[in-house]
Amino acid sequence: MGPFKAYLADIWRDSGKQMPWAATLVVLGALVEGIGLLAILPLAALITGNADTELGRSALSAMSGIGLVTEFSRALALTTGFLIILAIRNLIMWRRDTLLFSLGVSYVDRWRTRLLSAIGNADWATVSALRRSDFEHAITNDVSRLSSSTDQMLRSAAMIALSVVQLGIIAALSPMLLILVFALLGVSLLFTLPLMRKAGRLGKKLTKSGRRIYGVLGDFMSSQKLARLNNAEADFLERFSGSIRDVRTNQTAFMSSQIVARGWFQMAAGVAVIAALLIGVFVLNTPLSVLAVTILVLARLVGPVQMIAQTGQSLANALPAFTELNRTLIELRQVAAPPAATNCTLSDRSGPASLRLENVSYTYPDTGEKILNGATFEITAGEIVALVGPSGVGKTTLLDITSGLLRPDKGTVFADGEAVRSEQEMRQWRDQLAYLPQDPFLFDASIKENLMWCARTSDEGDIGEAIRIAAIDGLTSDGREGLDIRAGERGQSLSGGERQRICLARALLRRPRLLILDEATNALDARLEDLVLEGLRSLRSQFSILLITHRAETLRHADRVLRLENGRVLEA
Repeated sequence: MGPFKAYLADIWRDSGKQMPWAATLVVLGALVEGIGLLAILPLAALITGNADTELGRSALSAMSGIGLVTEFSRALALTTGFLIILAIRNLIMWRRDTLLFSLGVSYVDRWRTRLLSAIGNADWATVSALRRSDFEHAITNDVSRLSSSTDQMLRSAAMIALSVVQLGIIAALSPMLLILVFALLGVSLLFTLPLMRKAGRLGKKLTKSGRRIYGVLGDFMSSQKLARLNNAEADFLERFSGSIRDVRTNQTAFMSSQIVARGWFQMAAGVAVIAALLIGVFVLNTPLSVLAVTILVLARLVGPVQMIAQTGQSLANALPAFTELNRTLIELRQVAAPPAATNCTLSDRSGPASLRLENVSYTYPDTGEKILNGATFEITAGEIVALVGPSGVGKTTLLDITSGLLRPDKGTVFADGEAVRSEQEMRQWRDQLAYLPQDPFLFDASIKENLMWCARTSDEGDIGEAIRIAAIDGLTSDGREGLDIRAGERGQSLSGGERQRICLARALLRRPRLLILDEATNALDARLEDLVLEGLRSLRSQFSILLITHRAETLRHADRVLRLENGRVLEA
């Protein structure tokens, strides 16, 4: 019950002021439905000429009091009243169902927004350790399951209110028949509870097997070239097929349990109707009009009660998804750094930035390995500094600390002489730099759209200058579509060198004060790399440059060369 209570509380909080209004419409709809059923009694009394219920006698007496004494006038009045009740019912139902649908859709949409927002606000160490396929499964598959169960639950709330009103009608007309109905419902519930527990177990298995599908698919799409080179497509297909079989097995088992539950309820409903008819006629001597309304109510109860039971199974099946989503959201929010008050004025400055890292240490939280140990270095304004060191020594970690993505365990980052410590200061510092990783990323959009992403200028002259410095002027004016060329997914329609140069032009349009290049020109040949780096040197009055490279010939473009070794930064 714990996850279910948390789920209900979450929906109530999320809906705000709309939920009380929805609850009001649910109750009104059920009451109007009940009034419509009771309106049959006066009509039956008029048709049969036998007012065998208090309601029928009262209605006919009231009509006599206002001058309706003929059968035709009474029939016309009752028919008109019944149609008015139906119109009011339809209006309430329309507004109720529209609002419930809106609440369900908004709830799952906000879940997706919560998850994406939590990812954006979480610290980089946590985000970089996430398995992308698990998050994709959560935000698509798990949220979709939550969407279906939420929609069913909200509609079932209306069915519960309707069932309560209709059972109240039976209680008012024949309390003994109500006892019979409750007895039959209780027996059906005994058969349904084990099926709900089974649905919960299948829901947990479905979440795990669904994640495996996304994991295999993500691995396959990320390693297409490698898989083909090793003729390993069949291995991925076998793993994928196995995961699919697990999902289908769990889904089939859940569907089977719903069919079984549906069968039990239909059988129970049939027994209830027959028993009510026989007991009402031969044991209780129930008036015919009361018996007719009771049978009608019982027949109308079958659908709502069956839907409520199946909703219980669906909720039991979807609650593991809600629990997993909630766990993910809580974990991400726990590592979100709240903005802190600061007097940092980095965002108000222009020109090349100076940078100093002082006694910086960092230990990987997952392995406990200390990768940086008292690292200290400095970049003066307008300087070009190269950082070298063997693979795995911690250069990327040092860059992540430099750019404000990671917080050092010890030590301080100074930008323009000011300490960068709080999240707000780190965000302001990131606004002053452009970071180019060795694996360039482009959107599946035109080159122009890729260039303008996060750009701080749309001036045609600035765009032309960035294109020239990055040496992509030939790419955008070679007789093809120019800046309208589509990059393809992750830039796959372009070569590695073209992707790197487009990303460099995009970084320049950001107008950074510090440009960080992490092997960002390693896909260029020596001549083109020299051309690009010389172009960047000509702009050193605008920004400083921190350059990571393994190429010895690239180092001649730097003013100084630093070496990262044993967690410390040394002059090379």
